[in-house]
Amino acid sequence: MASFFFAIALLSWPGYANNQSENWYQTGFAHSLAGRDLQAFEWMLKAANSGYAPAQNNVGLSFLHGLGVEKNDNKAFAWFKKAAKQNLPDAQNQLAILYENRGKPQQAYKWWLAAARQNDEFAQFNLAVWFLQKNHKKKAYYWFKKALENQHSGAAAALNELDKLQK
Repeated sequence: MASFFFAIALLSWPGYANNQSENWYQTGFAHSLAGRDLQAFEWMLKAANSGYAPAQNNVGLSFLHGLGVEKNDNKAFAWFKKAAKQNLPDAQNQLAILYENRGKPQQAYKWWLAAARQNDEFAQFNLAVWFLQKNHKKKAYYWFKKALENQHSGAAAALNELDKLQK
């Protein structure tokens, strides 16, 4: 089974240092790659509790998907929010999805925009869909184009469909 955990270029993460949080994160990630979800969760939780945003995001993913822990959207939400507040784009995108699912579109927009501005292709695509649902085709086109530039796999097809709608 492939790991759902988010891998980042650790050397580019602000505040990166060879510290205990990073070691816990790496141990958790190794367990995840080996399919040992319970052990992965335990190590990620240690790193997350120390404030390490990538681990907080992964704990959120664990709760969201039930990896090594029982599924719990509320706990996933809380962990994504902690990482999102530290400007981790993947967490911002996940948090926006949960806000949208909770019927809070303005909060979803806020977090998608934050992640999209950091060139997160998934947030850009989701933001484009959000604008399209609100019939803001120019803004949707803009964000689908940005998602395409950042190699989102569905952006080209979405732009093609949007072009058909505009004809």
